[in-house]
Amino acid sequence: MPTEIKADGRENGGSYPENAPLVQVFGASGKVKIISALLSEHDRDLNVSDIADIGDVARSTVYENIDDLCEMGVVVKTREVGGGPMYQINTENEMVEHIREVRDLGLERLLELEK
Repeated sequence: MPTEIKADGRENGGSYPENAPLVQVFGASGKVKIISALLSEHDRDLNVSDIADIGDVARSTVYENIDDLCEMGVVVKTREVGGGPMYQINTENEMVEHIREVRDLGLERLLELEK
């Protein structure tokens, strides 16, 4: 099956590839992949395992970076389910809006290159 980049930047709807828009612009750091994963699911909160799966990172990477992202206000802890924290991208944060704009511009460029 050929690789297809979806509107949210994922290949064939799976985890984030190394050529996802934010990864192309900012590199494949754990924080970038976590932000990309949470942006793709902006309308729901995710647990650490979900973030790791969607972001294609280890759970330990999520644990190592999530507190920093929360302190920056980019990510918010929404609740606990079964004793585990749930997180969501902070759509009210101005920085998140700018990150989303960069992601969208990067996606446009990637789609142009695929033509």
